[in-house]
Amino acid sequence: MIRGSLAEAGKAFAAARDAAMRSGNERDLSVSFNRIGDVQVAQGDLPGAVKSFRDGLAIADRLAKADPGNAQWQRDLSVSYERIGDVLSAQGDLPGALNSFRDGLAIAESLAKSDPSNTQWQRDLIVSNVKLSEIDQTGTRSFLTRALETAQQMQRKGQLAPRDLWMLDELAKRIAALPK
Repeated sequence: MIRGSLAEAGKAFAAARDAAMRSGNERDLSVSFNRIGDVQVAQGDLPGAVKSFRDGLAIADRLAKADPGNAQWQRDLSVSYERIGDVLSAQGDLPGALNSFRDGLAIAESLAKSDPSNTQWQRDLIVSNVKLSEIDQTGTRSFLTRALETAQQMQRKGQLAPRDLWMLDELAKRIAALPK
């Protein structure tokens, strides 16, 4: 997010949204809605954030369906699902969050499988599995195990960023803490 106050960030992202609307750049419009939603989350306006994220999701979904081979648009859609899932989880709507996270995971899995060398997509897969592990209590172990296996594969290939090395220990600790 840009430096400064949340109000300033909100104004900047609203201006970016308006510019994207004028130019007809739908991807920028979708991203702007997500950024506005991020500000709303930070301000505690969760209902407003859900609306903004859903507005962004509707555009990302339309773009992804129009060009299923466009990986960036597929990733944008996955990110939109995750943001909605985060807010729904914070609001206590666990079934809604679960559905959103599952939709995001399906896309993340497809992207990660299509290009195992893309570290962003592999990281997205880890994050998606962790988010699901926190909501879907019946699959916690399997989601965390998949996240850890992905992180370990990335480390073996030299793809795990230094800032993400903590994931290895954290995921192992979470799995070890689960009942047998």
